Amino acid sequence: MAKATKKTETTQATITEKIRKAADTLTEKVKEYNEKYVAANIEKGKETLKEYNEKYLEKTIEKGKDTFREYNDKYVSKYVEKGKSYVEGPYKKVSGQVDELLEKGREIEKDAVKKIEDVLEKGKKLAAKLPMADTIEKKVTAGLNAVPSLVNLPVKEDIQKLTKAMNTLNSNIETLKKKAA
Repeated sequence: MAKATKKTETTQATITEKIRKAADTLTEKVKEYNEKYVAANIEKGKETLKEYNEKYLEKTIEKGKDTFREYNDKYVSKYVEKGKSYVEGPYKKVSGQVDELLEKGREIEKDAVKKIEDVLEKGKKLAAKLPMADTIEKKVTAGLNAVPSLVNLPVKEDIQKLTKAMNTLNSNIETLKKKAA
């Protein structure tokens, strides 16, 4: 039985050796095939792709950029300029009107202050001559304080509200102008 085991082991070793040699041979053949045919085709494909990119793709991208620039120059910039002109005209007009209104408001305020001061001076002189000067002075002062509203003259608070509204309008117009630019 020892001979049979030894013979079986020898046969198995021979079969294993043959399988190993066949695997090595097959690996070597695949390697040679890859080097001869596959690697060369892959390199050739890389070169072809590189040439294609250089010849066609880069030119197409540049043409696209040029077309985009032309479109912007031809159409978009015109409308942006038109938009600016639409905003600038009314802005200048409104700004001018706001400045005029503010100036008129300041002049009205000065005139109202002068008139009130004149009336107060006359009232004080008259009150000094009367025997019940304190009572009369109080009533005249109250009457004079009511004069601006009766004559429909703006008071300081009205002018401040108008100034604040004009400043807000100016800032809104500036914001629109910046957005248009």
